[in-house]
Amino acid sequence: MQFQQIRNATSIITFANKRFLIDPLFAPKDFFEPFPKSLIPNRRWPMVELPFEATKFVENIDALILTHSHVDHFDDFAANALPKDLKAFVQDEYDKNFLQKYGFNNIEILTKDETVFDDIKLYKTPCLHGNMETAMPYYKMFGFRPDAMGVIFKHENEPTVYLAGDTIWCDFVKNSIDKFAPNAIIINAAAAQLEHSGPIIMGTEDIAKLCQYAPNLTVIASHMDAVGHATLNRKELKEFITAKNISKNFLIPDDGELLYINKMGVENFDLKY
Repeated sequence: MQFQQIRNATSIITFANKRFLIDPLFAPKDFFEPFPKSLIPNRRWPMVELPFEATKFVENIDALILTHSHVDHFDDFAANALPKDLKAFVQDEYDKNFLQKYGFNNIEILTKDETVFDDIKLYKTPCLHGNMETAMPYYKMFGFRPDAMGVIFKHENEPTVYLAGDTIWCDFVKNSIDKFAPNAIIINAAAAQLEHSGPIIMGTEDIAKLCQYAPNLTVIASHMDAVGHATLNRKELKEFITAKNISKNFLIPDDGELLYINKMGVENFDLKY
């Protein structure tokens, strides 16, 4: 299995010889206005450019996985760059209709039960996109849905991989780890938040709980250093995991970095541009 960090939550998972494009955000640096009600109110985003031209990594993609339809996970630039007959997996009818409006025509809804793509088994897992007591007022204010999904990848010749999606640490994540016993988990780890929402994806407290609960799990931190409402960056996360002595199985790939993972953990990694 290979994991290539692109930018933000955008990545490519190569699994059983199939290449899955995750949550493509292709807009150029500083294209979007600052997030309203953000803790850092004047930060345009994406904060960095893509590590290479989108055309270089959309070639030979076998499927798109859209964990949810927030603009930092799918934008007009991605819609224009991708072939409309590309196989796409989404969480529900709402997101299926979202992609259909862009002209995509080969869309399948994942469920908690097994979905087979070639000989790969995919399972939808639930997310908690922030503490609903504090985050829901902002979702309602801006007309965003809080719904998001994670995805389990299973194949007899591959490590089991858990793409956790936009979620905080919660029973959903714990139960998915218990049920599927993944070898690796990909977390969105920038502690994104608005003024009083609290983190709506994992931050240091959640990461500490995850690593305490599953100390042998290989953890890959994605969704870093790209969006305006992020409050945790790679440098701070590296310092935290070092201070907490949880860095052994913890990876924080740079944009463009490619990781090779087997059932025992990380084989090696390098930069691929």
